[in-house]
Amino acid sequence: MKSRSSFLALGALLSLLVLCQPHAAAQTFVNGGAGKEPASVKAGVSFVWLSENDSQGLMFSNNFSHYLGKRLALGLNLGLLSAKRYDDAKQIYTIQNTFYMGSLEAAFDVMNGEKVDVRFGAGPAFRHRAEINSDPEGQGTQDGSVTHIKTSDVGFHGFLENDFDILRNGIAGGKISYFHFNKGTPILSIGLHLGFRF
Repeated sequence: MKSRSSFLALGALLSLLVLCQPHAAAQTFVNGGAGKEPASVKAGVSFVWLSENDSQGLMFSNNFSHYLGKRLALGLNLGLLSAKRYDDAKQIYTIQNTFYMGSLEAAFDVMNGEKVDVRFGAGPAFRHRAEINSDPEGQGTQDGSVTHIKTSDVGFHGFLENDFDILRNGIAGGKISYFHFNKGTPILSIGLHLGFRF
């Protein structure tokens, strides 16, 4: 019994030592991305178009991704979107959207160079939306001539992205994304990002 406890303690210690060195292990076996570093953090801003509402705005996002191999990476993306539509005839905003968004991403580098990466990616997406809408089709809570909608949706996210190396570990690039949800308007976004690899 005592030898079994010692064996389990030794196994736990070896596991801890291996887990404490993920960066070195990743650099040895991964060697992925333009900067040859396994992980990246990026902040971006995108112009967005919401097709059903015909409204436009901006989305601010933060992304963390980690390479699992030379070309395959997994990531998490979190963002805040604000979009509006102004009706010139009524002289009011007939649509106002605020979305808190997130998505999990799996990406594959179709071009993996020394200075430039180009990748396709996709994954599940979710959002919490708060809208003021003058044409809600039976949704939300009526307030005079407009309706307030607060709900959450799940869906799918697909994107095309590129990264360029800048300075030592810096990256900059662009991203085209499409979000489709089970309810509410889909989103098309085109934007730029800036970040670093580590």
